[in-house]
Amino acid sequence: SPLTRKLLGQVTLPLKVTVFFRRGTREQYADLLARFRAVNQRIDFELYDLDRFPERGRSLGVTQYGRAAIEYEGRRVVVLASPEEQLAGGILRALRGKPRRMVFTTGHGERGPSGKPESFGRLVNALEAENYSPEDVSLLDGPVPPETAIVVVAGPKRDFLPLELDALAAYLKAGGGVLLLLDPAPLPNVARFLGSMGVRLGDDFVVDRERRILGTDGLAAVVELFKRGNPVSDPDANPIESGVVLPSARTVDVLAQVPGVEAESIARTTPSAWAMADPARARRGEEPSQAQHDTPGSASVVVMAELGVVGDGTGRPRGRLVAVGDADFASDAYLDLLGNRDLALNAIAWVAGEDVLTGVRTKKVPEVMRPLSPLVLTERQARAVFATSVLIEPGLVLGLGLVVAGLRRYRG
Repeated sequence: SPLTRKLLGQVTLPLKVTVFFRRGTREQYADLLARFRAVNQRIDFELYDLDRFPERGRSLGVTQYGRAAIEYEGRRVVVLASPEEQLAGGILRALRGKPRRMVFTTGHGERGPSGKPESFGRLVNALEAENYSPEDVSLLDGPVPPETAIVVVAGPKRDFLPLELDALAAYLKAGGGVLLLLDPAPLPNVARFLGSMGVRLGDDFVVDRERRILGTDGLAAVVELFKRGNPVSDPDANPIESGVVLPSARTVDVLAQVPGVEAESIARTTPSAWAMADPARARRGEEPSQAQHDTPGSASVVVMAELGVVGDGTGRPRGRLVAVGDADFASDAYLDLLGNRDLALNAIAWVAGEDVLTGVRTKKVPEVMRPLSPLVLTERQARAVFATSVLIEPGLVLGLGLVVAGLRRYRG
């Protein structure tokens, strides 16, 4: 994938990969490693049948089939040898050494890796593969812990207290990174926090009755309009072409430019969407209407911002923030739909200052890890598919059968 190629380009010294396989599976690992070496000649590899060379495996800390020992600058990491994402993640861990600290806020009904469909278990697993160490932290206990690479606010149902937002503001000012995933819910303090940076958090609910995921109730917003040239949705001029599904979205837009803050909208819904002023009406399934102060048209749902002035003499990096008007898209139920995984992981990587990790990831992983994405159809297309498959084709078969039966009766 483009992301793996970018990652392999970071290998500047000899790197050794030793894979231990089960008899009959050697080629699947050899092919993948050969592709890695073709990208960067500093990568060397060996393959061993673990049944024939168990001592060699134990000397490298490997006792199971399908594992790879990666050695770089005196460090050793043992990971799954496939799929590509796992092996590339292991190389990243060998390059970086110590995992990067990642904080998920708690105390406001945020989501966690609990194994429920609305949880972030899949996302946490993907982050651990990319060398992050997630942990839960309450900002009521004090400032953001030291050496934190990123703070994630994952779908709060209740508002933050001013002192918690002060801790986030201080962390951003010191060059930290914050990712806000905000479902439609009353969050006036969070809205004021974003407003201080020129970002408007809409108290609304984005629906799309025309451009919908087949089989849904039409509440999901489909994002297909990405700002070019940014590292979150258009990394290295390689955009998330499959689009993104936001199951329950609110608008997030740039209200005004604030001194010391560079903010821009980077993702919008399709033009057939509506921003409904009353989220309760949207959840009841009512139709959007301008008479009810609903706003038709493409709506901004993702904003990225950098805080601080380049060359201000402090030597601090600029703070980074990404605000997404939905948290469901990164949950276990939706993470693997269309480009949702890429958007979530790219946003985290950019906010954490790991620009090398922004990119489009491989889709060639087992089905149990990445289900097939659903078909996105307009209402007219859905009706056409229904008419063709349920009415026209069976009707033609029935008509042909009647003609054949009639001819046989006539000849008989």
